[in-house]
Amino acid sequence: MKSTLKIGLLTGLISSVFLFGFFSLLVWLNTKNGWGMQAESIRGLGGLLSIPIQAIGIYMAMQNKKKITGMLTYGQAIKTGLLVAVTVAVVVAIFSFLYCRYFNPGYAEFMINDAQKAMIAKGESQQQINQDSAGLARQFTTGAQVMMALVGQFFTGLIISLIAGLFAKTKS
Repeated sequence: MKSTLKIGLLTGLISSVFLFGFFSLLVWLNTKNGWGMQAESIRGLGGLLSIPIQAIGIYMAMQNKKKITGMLTYGQAIKTGLLVAVTVAVVVAIFSFLYCRYFNPGYAEFMINDAQKAMIAKGESQQQINQDSAGLARQFTTGAQVMMALVGQFFTGLIISLIAGLFAKTKS
């Protein structure tokens, strides 16, 4: 369990650095080069690209557990994967809090402004933009970002665990 937690912490740290580094770098490049990418798309792309990081961490933890115990049932593989997933979710949620609160306190405002620019470009009415902006303001609060990190990372880890467990379990 100790080594599984260590792998989970390391995976969470790597995921967090990747997620926030990727987002910050691509937003900067997008602004500098005028690519016209929406910040929400950059954020989504970063999330998708971080899935292999979590998958590798979960699979490594399963293989480590198998090496230590000599065998690994599907149930043990799932349990190991979920422990890593929960650990990653907590670490990414903590980083989300720190990012939104201290590293980039203007994050919510930036995301809302970027979305509003896209709505204007689509020709939405001012009334519709105001209505949508209220929902975006709730979506991009620090608390909402922390919850999305917790839930998103956990469910991604659950799915990865269910799949990786099939490959990591000891063959009979």
